[in-house]
Amino acid sequence: MSGLEYRNTQTQVKHEILMRYLDTWGGIILRGLSRSNRQHGWHFIYVDCFAYKGIYAGDQEDFLQHRFSGPVFGSAIIGVQALDKLAAYAANNGIHICTNAITIEKDPGIFRELEQTFQKYGFGGRIRKTADFSSLSNGEIALINGDSTKLVDKLLAYTDNKYTWAFYLLDPYGASGIPYDFVKKIVSGPRHDVMINFIYEDFLRKTGMALMDSLNPKYKQLVDLWKKAFGDHFWNQIVLKTLQDIRDHRNWRDALEGVPLDDMKETDLFSDSQLTEIKERSLIFGYQKVLQSMDPEIAIKLSALRFPDKERTMFYLFLTTHDPTGALQLNQILRDAKLLEYELRFKLYTLRHVPPGQLSLFDPLVSIPKPSIEERPTSDEVASVIYQRLQGKSLTRKQIYANLTDTLFFPLEIDSALKLLKRNGKLSFDGNQLNHRTQIRFTFEIVSL
Repeated sequence: MSGLEYRNTQTQVKHEILMRYLDTWGGIILRGLSRSNRQHGWHFIYVDCFAYKGIYAGDQEDFLQHRFSGPVFGSAIIGVQALDKLAAYAANNGIHICTNAITIEKDPGIFRELEQTFQKYGFGGRIRKTADFSSLSNGEIALINGDSTKLVDKLLAYTDNKYTWAFYLLDPYGASGIPYDFVKKIVSGPRHDVMINFIYEDFLRKTGMALMDSLNPKYKQLVDLWKKAFGDHFWNQIVLKTLQDIRDHRNWRDALEGVPLDDMKETDLFSDSQLTEIKERSLIFGYQKVLQSMDPEIAIKLSALRFPDKERTMFYLFLTTHDPTGALQLNQILRDAKLLEYELRFKLYTLRHVPPGQLSLFDPLVSIPKPSIEERPTSDEVASVIYQRLQGKSLTRKQIYANLTDTLFFPLEIDSALKLLKRNGKLSFDGNQLNHRTQIRFTFEIVSL
């Protein structure tokens, strides 16, 4: 296999998020199934819509340190390994599940390398080159050289079945892989969890041409791919409006030569760096609004991953789920991923700027400074938010989790807060143990005027 590249830091973090969420996804579902009278016939599917080669030569850090620690697997193998791990865990707990992976790669040359990866690392006997997914036996891997956006109806016919849960990875090379209708069909599946790689750097470049009056047809086609990702309505309402507002503000500021009018504050005029931040925030939360429009019931989490050596966002990961526990677990996974990203970027910077041979046991790689990540809320703070939202209601813990999916709380933080509220007499539930079926009754606090 020729031309394997080293895995950069943001891809390493992306894969860490994928591995941890796949483990969490399967574990949450299995815990629910363990209470069911039905102990067989459950189906778990991993769908990698843009599988690439399935392997990297190593990590970028290894390359810079002139060491070879062996290849590292990409998303296709990560998904298969997660399913195998899940099946073994289920069997150890007396539950029989069926698993299948579907890996799709459009480029014929890359597809051949993906097939070689599966063959070389012991998965060859499980591969079937077929889009007849219903013919797959337990543990088999469908390997397809094709366009996933054109296979969506076949995929849905397979993953939308009863007693079936699917994890979709949408990690395309650009906007052509995430048109609105394609993504909507996938994220709206009631038992679909989805991870989407939104390549912000490419989006930024293409939208930079969106307001041009006479655009070369070649470039217009590239812009139109992003327009299809947002859909006409949201493209006009969010993207074009944001770009026009930013342009108008910059022209207005420049016309005033940076000096505010008498009825203006100095802070009313934004610098170029502030405008860049405003634009990024508006466009990214705009795409979150696009995803929410596809299915109002999904919880959406997102994380920005930066270039290894620049203070600039390279891509955003959007993760969608219908499961409230999964949404809250993602808060912890994504926070840990930011810590990992910080560590990897710091190491990479050090390796690039410290001359070879000058690293020691006391070098910066050993004592990495703490990142500027917000401290976790206290139990009192979490309890206050919960009580303000839910006082006077009677809900199960699962319903409480669902009410809190828009927060950044972790499940354990919520459980600790619920127990604190019970001790303080602001809610009651039977017994001392909490589970999703526990009925929790909140008191109602009357505020005297």
